Amino acid sequence: MTLPQPTGTVTFLFTDIEGSTGLWDEHAPVMQVALARHDEILRGAIAAHNGRVFSTGGDGVAAAFQRAADAVAAALDAQRSLQAESWPEGAPLRVRMGAHTGEAHERGSDYFGPPVNRAARVMGASHGGQIVVSSVTASLLERGHGIELMDLGPIRLKGIAEPVHVFGVHGNGVAWVDRPLTGMQETRGNLPQLQTEYVGRLADLQQRGLTNQRLVTLTGTGGVGKTRNAIEQGWLVVDDFADGAWLIELAPIADPAAVHAAVASTLGAQPQPDMTMVQAIVDWCRGRRALIIIDNCEHVLDPVVELVSAIVAGAPTITILATSREPLGVQGEQVVRIPSLDPEVEGSELFCLRAAAVHDAFAPTDADRVAIASICARLDGIPLAIELAAARVRSLAPAELLERLNDRFRLLRGSGRGGLERHQTLRAAVVWSYQLLSVTERALFDRLSMFAGGFDLGAAEKVCSGGQVDEYDVVDLLGSLVDKSMVVADRAEHGTRYRLLETLRQYGEERLNDRADTSNLRDAHLAYYRDVARRTDEQWLSPAQLEADAVFDREWDNLRAAHAWAVTMHDLASAEAIVRDTFVHVLFRVRHEHGEWVNLTLGLDDETHRATPDTYAAAAYWAAVAAGWSESDDLIELASRGIARAASPDHPDAAFCWCYLSIPYAAAGPSDKARDAVAHLRRAASNNPRPYVRWLALMCVVAADVLIDIPSASEDVVGLGNLSRQIGAPTLLARHAYYEANTILASEPRDVASALLAYRTAASLAHEAATTETEVATLCLVAFCSVLLDTPNARETVEEALARAYDVRYGAFVVWALEQVPTYFVTSGNRKCAAEVLGYLVEHHPAAWPDFAAQRERNLATTAQDSDSEQLMARGAAMDSHQVVAYALAQLRSARRT
Repeated sequence: MTLPQPTGTVTFLFTDIEGSTGLWDEHAPVMQVALARHDEILRGAIAAHNGRVFSTGGDGVAAAFQRAADAVAAALDAQRSLQAESWPEGAPLRVRMGAHTGEAHERGSDYFGPPVNRAARVMGASHGGQIVVSSVTASLLERGHGIELMDLGPIRLKGIAEPVHVFGVHGNGVAWVDRPLTGMQETRGNLPQLQTEYVGRLADLQQRGLTNQRLVTLTGTGGVGKTRNAIEQGWLVVDDFADGAWLIELAPIADPAAVHAAVASTLGAQPQPDMTMVQAIVDWCRGRRALIIIDNCEHVLDPVVELVSAIVAGAPTITILATSREPLGVQGEQVVRIPSLDPEVEGSELFCLRAAAVHDAFAPTDADRVAIASICARLDGIPLAIELAAARVRSLAPAELLERLNDRFRLLRGSGRGGLERHQTLRAAVVWSYQLLSVTERALFDRLSMFAGGFDLGAAEKVCSGGQVDEYDVVDLLGSLVDKSMVVADRAEHGTRYRLLETLRQYGEERLNDRADTSNLRDAHLAYYRDVARRTDEQWLSPAQLEADAVFDREWDNLRAAHAWAVTMHDLASAEAIVRDTFVHVLFRVRHEHGEWVNLTLGLDDETHRATPDTYAAAAYWAAVAAGWSESDDLIELASRGIARAASPDHPDAAFCWCYLSIPYAAAGPSDKARDAVAHLRRAASNNPRPYVRWLALMCVVAADVLIDIPSASEDVVGLGNLSRQIGAPTLLARHAYYEANTILASEPRDVASALLAYRTAASLAHEAATTETEVATLCLVAFCSVLLDTPNARETVEEALARAYDVRYGAFVVWALEQVPTYFVTSGNRKCAAEVLGYLVEHHPAAWPDFAAQRERNLATTAQDSDSEQLMARGAAMDSHQVVAYALAQLRSARRT
């Protein structure tokens, strides 16, 4: 007998195999058999409890039940059978399950609406072997009958703004799998937290099998929801990508030449010497399992195609999801066109959700729903156009709204069978909404298009006021624009952040150009963000440093746009000021894009010859980072030129340049040049008017102390500590702790155990301060001390140091960590691995420190006792950096202490 299709209030059960991508990669032949049995078990349990499978996506199913109790009983029966099954060797299937109950739309045998999507979200929070249900579903279950509920409290589900209360289900022979649920905060990457629920079918997104693709491009007209669709897909599959999901937003980038640097900055890709930015990004991607979402590609297509082609060719473990109004044209690209919403189902649902958000009393009647469906059809189901229309329900009933849309759009009817052209439909919706604004609302909207990435109220008041827009009216005008869906308000910990959707921003920019006001507004934007950089730089040099870093992070797109405008206008003073005032943030957060800003600023000086030594110091810094704090001809040339152009060698502006000369000079060993650089730095540390420059000068003295054996090293470290505490920035305190540990390690008699404790403290401080460079350097020395002491966790510390150093692609620190691998393996008895890694080090890198050189000599003497050592070292010498790191990590992970 065929069961009737569940209708009305329905309970939806979603399932998925945990880690299925890895199982398919490693055990494809047996997975075919295992999956067939998995499907048989699930479908049998669902059918036995009156459920209907309505979708299959990825390696799971979605089923509908008329009763919540039936859904939970089916889930328990399925889990019991799955756990009792004898799976093929290497392919044990662990299935996660989630359920939610609500009113959903039906079409044929399919279901649509928020309850369906929420069930998928609940499932996404669970782990293999778990059954998780929403509080709504839990409230409908009768207690007893062997079913037990565990209150797991409210959690943040991926893709839902507000916490959702959930329960764990066990009983009837199925034990609860005691693992904490996954939430948004536990994922790697930078996917944004979404403020509204997705309208559409998550099941369709799951069926695309994104984790098995190399390059997928979502295309469609503006406003159709490509960005939202991409972010939703990212949240659905983020758990399948061990290295996270990363969103690269290209909409704020006007200059195609800035694309690669912006991508590198978002990912944290670290260029090495003689690498292009594209090569650095591919280098970052190599060996990682990550999803990279590149959003809004169409206006900078050429550099995007260059980058994507390089990643596809050079990093086979990366999946790229791009959004563009046209395909990229890269070989192997899978193009997916995002359709408009179904007007009667998803379109009407979106309209009602957005209308309720702006009008608390919105309760559509049956007649209203008919008009709403017609409105959505008239708008071709384009989400952005529907949202703009829905924002008008406070002043217009749906029927009145439909009548006005008919008047507006009648003139735009096309001649083809498709009726309205979609791009005309969207533009008409934007124009119509724009013309309904007041004169001052229009003026403010146009001016807001000047911002890149987003802005706060203070920025809008200062940049956009003047003339017909009074500064004190901006807050009310902005609130009105939010109510009318012309501006998006994102509320976060640090306060409300505003942004324009890209289609609307482009329209506002056109109107601003029509007013011939663009240049004046860009000047105001530049002045404002030049001041933001100055004030935030001052804040950074205080205990509020982490808050300052957060400001730089939020405003980076606007700072980029401001610097680009300064370059365009040949405003060297402003370009130089932004470079200088973002400098200390960049130094410790390692934003490689900043190097491009430096180059552009230096290009201005080539034309005007008015740059200050600070500019050259910034460029010298970038050369130093790219070279991994090792000798660089560019570094020495730039710093020397900066000193030569100062009023005197000890002029305050020359201090930066002496800092960067001291590193390569001291690294070469004791010399007059090194001592002269240190002498200038000592004077800068005493006399420079800027606290940070005094700190940086003294830090470089301390670094040189170790390399050229200066007697006053301990006193210098004490002085650095005093100055660090005086400034109070957590990053500076962490860096001092690192040098303090260096002093302990260098003392006689050597106390390695105390040094190890000090390095662990420094590593913890660096992690809290989010200073990547100091943290990784410290971890390398934690490993050094651990292998010297042969601590029980020596293997783990070496593995962590090498993995972190390689993860950030900091070349010098990768070598530091690799130096510890032979020592560990010599101590633990694996001389084969020790000899191969030694072969690589001897062939490619001189020892960075005297301690490392002595360590290497001891290991060479030990491994030389083996007859095959030369052959093993030759094998290591033939490896490149990626191969040797992969080899060393594999050996470390498989090692077991005896």
